[in-house]
Amino acid sequence: MQRVVAALRLDWPERKRLHHGLMLGGLVVVYFLAGKLGLHFAFVHASASPVWPPTGIALAAVLLLGVRVWPAIFVGAFLVNVGIAGAIVSSIGIAAGNTLEAVIGALLVERYAGGAHAFERARNFLRFVVLAGLLSTATSATIGVTMLAVTGEAAWSSFGSIWLTWWLGDAAGALIVAPLLVLWATTPTGILRERPFEALLLFFVVAATGALVFAHPALRHYPLPFLCIPPLIWAAFRFGQREVATSVAVLATIATWATVRGTGPFVMGSDNESLLVLQAFMGTIAALTLPVAALVWERKAIEQERSSLLRLEQAARAEAEVANRAKDDFIAMLSHELRNPLGAISTAAEVLRIAGSNPTFAGRAVEIIGRQSKHLSRLIDDLLDVARVASGKIVLVPEKVDLADVVERCLATLRGSGRLQQHRITVKAMPAWVNGDPVRLSQIVDNLLQNAIKYTPPDGQIDVHTFREDGAAVLRIRDNGIGIAADLLPRIFELFVQGTRSLDRSQGGLGIGLTLSHRLVQAHGGSISAASDGPSKGCTFTVSLPAIETPYAKAPTLHPAAGNGRGRRILIIEDDADSRESLRMQLASAGHDVYEAANGTEGLAAAAHVKPEVVLLDLGLPGLDGYQVAQQLRAADGCPRLIAITGYGQPQDRARSIVAGFDHHLVKPFDAAELRRLLQ
Repeated sequence: MQRVVAALRLDWPERKRLHHGLMLGGLVVVYFLAGKLGLHFAFVHASASPVWPPTGIALAAVLLLGVRVWPAIFVGAFLVNVGIAGAIVSSIGIAAGNTLEAVIGALLVERYAGGAHAFERARNFLRFVVLAGLLSTATSATIGVTMLAVTGEAAWSSFGSIWLTWWLGDAAGALIVAPLLVLWATTPTGILRERPFEALLLFFVVAATGALVFAHPALRHYPLPFLCIPPLIWAAFRFGQREVATSVAVLATIATWATVRGTGPFVMGSDNESLLVLQAFMGTIAALTLPVAALVWERKAIEQERSSLLRLEQAARAEAEVANRAKDDFIAMLSHELRNPLGAISTAAEVLRIAGSNPTFAGRAVEIIGRQSKHLSRLIDDLLDVARVASGKIVLVPEKVDLADVVERCLATLRGSGRLQQHRITVKAMPAWVNGDPVRLSQIVDNLLQNAIKYTPPDGQIDVHTFREDGAAVLRIRDNGIGIAADLLPRIFELFVQGTRSLDRSQGGLGIGLTLSHRLVQAHGGSISAASDGPSKGCTFTVSLPAIETPYAKAPTLHPAAGNGRGRRILIIEDDADSRESLRMQLASAGHDVYEAANGTEGLAAAAHVKPEVVLLDLGLPGLDGYQVAQQLRAADGCPRLIAITGYGQPQDRARSIVAGFDHHLVKPFDAAELRRLLQ
């Protein structure tokens, strides 16, 4: 009992050594018992048998476990032979030959035939037949018979007959036993589990065929060995190499037992001759039927791979067709969404041209132009943002932000624009602080809110909640609108994906808002999900972002008092005449003293003359560009405040304008309120 407890307390290296020792000991016992069984059929010499399973056992052991098992093979072979004649020298020589046979055969198979996987392909199995079945077995036969002749245990005149018996017994063992053991050790049992009744029927047919061909006394003189082939072909086509090897072993066992008893088609003048012919037949059967099985299953594997590739190709084609349709739908939507505001602007401009003295029409036309210009700007910004996020070029400027504040600001903007008048809004904004870019977070919230408004009918309910949960800041927006179809839900965040739209497209949009939100959330290290019970059952969008600890206190935000303030002396340097004139009128109407220049050279001259307090400077100027003008203005005494007004809004454009000396960077079309704030 103490030894058992001590064994259980062994450390890992000791357990590994113990396991290796037990494995070698087990191999010695198996080899010894198989050898004693084989020597029962030793008729030409006590050490040479035409039935020698230990060769297959040793070869399989080296293929599966490696060369390190050679000591067990040597000891097993020595014990088998030393018990026959008792000669130590010849027993050592025979054991060395048996060991070399297994090691050389395994090394050749590893090098040229795929090792333990040699039986999976017909080409490799044929190489196994030549290398392990025919060549390496000659090593053991040559060394063994030579040792018997040298020690006087066999006559030199009997060398040929003993060598042939020895070699053929080893070859049959390599071709019948080794594949059986290796295949059962390496092949999954899936087919047997799938077809258990057919497998039992196959075993019964093989055994019955063996008994009929080899053991039936009434058929002993009929040449019926060909009847063994159909069951083996059945096994090859329906099951595989392992079942073929098993069937061959069953037939060989029945045939050997029957032949020794004097029945069957291979009974010759002596038992040794009978077994030699039988082993030659069984080895040939194994060498022919196992490659057939390998070819069959190679073919099936190719067909399965081809079918799999065909399915992948069909799926890829279907996906490409869906993407192509989505692209076509998007182009159609983009055309519609751009033409509508452009049409409204064009019509309003015509109204301004013909309105004359009707101030009501003129005022309404101006409102329409402003509103539609903002709509166009939002469409373009969304497209550019999707492109930036997709290419990884978007730059986040993180800071500590309360998600509840972001939601309140977005809701206030929507209320001010009248977008929430037709819906019932429930807000439960609990503090949920994150480290994020407030501009991009507002974009996420605004997209989700506008999505809920767009797809919720008038008088519908929209619930907006922010809270902390399991270390995450969560935004949840739920509505009772039109919902999301089950087939659309998994693709709802893909680019250009939208639900069914009517021809008038009254809901508008390009189908990129959710995609943009999804990618912005991912850029913040968070996740976004959509849930819906189906059409007309509403939907829920949930955003989860990594939460941070709540800051101690926020500094109060000071807002300047309302009022026009004093006018400023402003210089506009802009090459586009319409843009320059409209901006001049806007600033002059606000009480500023405004000057103009159409290019960089004129702008520098005007700046030197009028000494402006603020310069609104376009970057894409002819001749001297805006960056060069800004650098020269910065180098002069009394540099004014420089504000870039440009259509270039990439992060690198903003960075370059700062390097050039600009104080601010506005992207066209810019918000008039933002410009007023910068001028105050």
